[in-house]
Amino acid sequence: MELMIVIAILALLTAILTPALRGARAEARRAVCMANLHHVGLATDAYLNDHNESFWRYFTRESGGLRWWFGYEAGGPGSGTHRPLDRSRAVLAPYFNGSSDVMQCPEFPYDTGCYFRKFAVRSTSYGFNMLLGPPNPRVAAARRDQLGQAPSSVFVFADGVHFDHNPGTNEGHYIEYKRDPRQLSGYGHFRHRGRATVLYVDGHAAGQRLRSPEHARTCGGPAANLTDPAGGATIYGPRVTP
Repeated sequence: MELMIVIAILALLTAILTPALRGARAEARRAVCMANLHHVGLATDAYLNDHNESFWRYFTRESGGLRWWFGYEAGGPGSGTHRPLDRSRAVLAPYFNGSSDVMQCPEFPYDTGCYFRKFAVRSTSYGFNMLLGPPNPRVAAARRDQLGQAPSSVFVFADGVHFDHNPGTNEGHYIEYKRDPRQLSGYGHFRHRGRATVLYVDGHAAGQRLRSPEHARTCGGPAANLTDPAGGATIYGPRVTP
């Protein structure tokens, strides 16, 4: 009888404590994500100081391949899965002291059936604001000192997810505002209990709650446009209007 009581008490304690432990683990992963973006912010600041305040482009074509902002793809752009990627040639790699693991958020659903493995290695789960560095060479990349609005109001990176494969999602290499959220694109990923971690041009990071219509509810949380506090698109920069 006493053994049954002990077992019942243990079962009750497990039922009570398990949700709290899950919440604590999720909070720890969110803290790691925030810390990672802090390091990315320092790297971004150093890059801009070294490059006359100008942002990098989403990609540039180089001899023998494509240099994405997050790494070099020999022979790229390719298709399918497990494509080669040299992360040491990412634009921010020289500022990470040999480690680019800070570009991965521990809450991104890498280990689920939702993940489409585009590259052979994990590249980045943070989406770059492509308005700051468009791939079209005829469109000027943005400058930190000429944004036309406060750097604290424009994001440079955020928790992202990308929808260019069906089925499945892949890493959010870029985030782009879409007036029609039904369009496939890169969106903010609100994977931290309904919030997305956002890094702003001035270097501060903050969690943003979902304020716009969802594109999809995917592994880890909903995907949608990021918004400013009023629900508009100025968070992407002055050249975007809702």
